[in-house]
Amino acid sequence: MWILKNLAWLLIMVAVVGFGYLNLNGLATEIRIPGAVYSNVPLPIALFAAFALGMLLAFLLTLVNYLKGLATMGRLSRENQSLKQELRSLRNLPLEDLRIGEREGSEA
Repeated sequence: MWILKNLAWLLIMVAVVGFGYLNLNGLATEIRIPGAVYSNVPLPIALFAAFALGMLLAFLLTLVNYLKGLATMGRLSRENQSLKQELRSLRNLPLEDLRIGEREGSEA
């Protein structure tokens, strides 16, 4: 599985570098970001910045999802321990009304 994941990353990186190389002489005439306007930015720099920002955003979303999973696992683990303790205490209850060798319907 790790081979496929690394191969996918390699293909993505080759595609990004190849796309940047094909657009090496291109210029982004104007990039508007709230609070700033950049003009005549080389296209490979704009592409790399967009790619890096997308990767950072994907990492942050994955991190949030991972931390949610850890919190859920911790909660379920605590609940599991609580249920095991309850089962252990129920198993250790005294058997006061148990009559061994007698049937419930018959009286001696």
